[in-house]
Amino acid sequence: MAKRKQPKTYETTMDGKKVRVTVPESASVESLIDMVKEHLSPQAVAAIIAYLQPARVKDKAVQREVDWFREELENMVGKGLAQLMDEVGL
Repeated sequence: MAKRKQPKTYETTMDGKKVRVTVPESASVESLIDMVKEHLSPQAVAAIIAYLQPARVKDKAVQREVDWFREELENMVGKGLAQLMDEVGL
């Protein structure tokens, strides 16, 4: 019988208690963007982009991930980003 693969987990704090949380299976970029489009308005995406633009963290790998996500959102919104930011007061 094959040994069952253990899911990856990480430790975090919830309600003041340390807990182990399962790392979700990776989804494709397309499914992630589809979920964003389905659940968020273009204005909400513009607001998220605005808050991610100045985001800086010490961990270079995490910074690359934040930058990648912001760039994917920017590509999704397209050239209308500045107008959307104006619409929501950013």
